[in-house]
Amino acid sequence: MNPPTEFRGCMWNDGWEFDAPCVIYYPWRCRRYGYGGNNGVLDSLVEDICYDLGSGLPLSDGGLADECGWRKWSLRGFRARRRAEHVVFSVEWEQDETGSWWGEIADRRETMGPPQMVTP
Repeated sequence: MNPPTEFRGCMWNDGWEFDAPCVIYYPWRCRRYGYGGNNGVLDSLVEDICYDLGSGLPLSDGGLADECGWRKWSLRGFRARRRAEHVVFSVEWEQDETGSWWGEIADRRETMGPPQMVTP
């Protein structure tokens, strides 16, 4: 198994009363949708993806394709969303004695706007 060590996601204000949409958009095969009131939801999405990958479970997009369809969101547009909180996660993977893989968030970096557009 060669699991991903970097995940990227974003959360933005879409005018919802209580919650905000959250999307893990990188890596592409691991994209997933969620919603919540803070960007900690992104952490939960990454943890869920890591669990699925480590357990050999099929990956789910969490309804992302359906949401994109009826809200007219672009699947490829999330990474460039300027008015969004973006988070870049570094994940460390370990294999236990039974051969199971476990991923854990080792670092997270938050930016307003896409990470590649932010200057240090």
